Amino acid sequence: MVDTSTHTDTVAKSQRGVYTALALLVVVVAALAVAYLFLGGDELVADLLGGGTPKQATVVVPPKPATGSTDTSDTAATDDAATAGTSDDATDTATGTTTGGTTGTTTDNTSNGTGTAAKPPTADQAARMYWEQVASQEQITKLVNGEISAVNIGTVTRSGSTANVRITVSYKAGGTLSGTMVLRNYSGTWYFSSIARDGNSLATKTSKPGDAGVVATIVSQQAANQAIPLGIINGGYKTITIVNSSKGSGTATIGITLSGGTSAKTAGTITCVSKVINGEKMWFISSFAKK
Repeated sequence: MVDTSTHTDTVAKSQRGVYTALALLVVVVAALAVAYLFLGGDELVADLLGGGTPKQATVVVPPKPATGSTDTSDTAATDDAATAGTSDDATDTATGTTTGGTTGTTTDNTSNGTGTAAKPPTADQAARMYWEQVASQEQITKLVNGEISAVNIGTVTRSGSTANVRITVSYKAGGTLSGTMVLRNYSGTWYFSSIARDGNSLATKTSKPGDAGVVATIVSQQAANQAIPLGIINGGYKTITIVNSSKGSGTATIGITLSGGTSAKTAGTITCVSKVINGEKMWFISSFAKK
């Protein structure tokens, strides 16, 4: 007969041993968990295994610039490059104003004396001016040859763009002659066009163009010297006295004195250029200029 009580005690002891082992295992696992948290976790395990875990680099991301902002360093460099080589003495050709401390109007071969560029005459106007001077050869040639001593200015009649100036010409050989000098205004600039004694018709050929070189000289020089034409028209001068004359092969210079009007007495020159037309030398008044 089997002793059942002894067998029961043995089973109970075995079960208690299992329970005790499980309890100890739970305690050990809990202790390891606490150690994992407080003692370095992965690093501790790696150290125990004889190796190390590489640390991850820290990356700092800069904040994004505010909308609409610019890099001032790049802008400054661009501005410096743009202004490099710029002269403070640059001249404004439109206004005749010089920057850098000096302001004033300029006068050149295309200026009408007001600081603005003179608009040249049209082809028809230039041709008329050229051929009217050809028709005025009687008095212009006498002026170039030194035969005239003085020109007295009388009444000035303006009609549109034309100024008719009554004159009395005195000759060195004696005697006088009355006539008319004509000045024409083209785009705000006054040009000498003709001079003739009374009764001498100025037959012109305006349909035919004038010599380009002579016309260019007349236009550039007279546009640059407006003081005497304006003085004659406005009553500033009443007498033109011929002081001397010098004639070369292609040019002539006549020294003059202007006086008798509202302007102060002044010295000047009349310059003439020549052109051979059909075998005959013709003289053209290219400018009246103050000295």
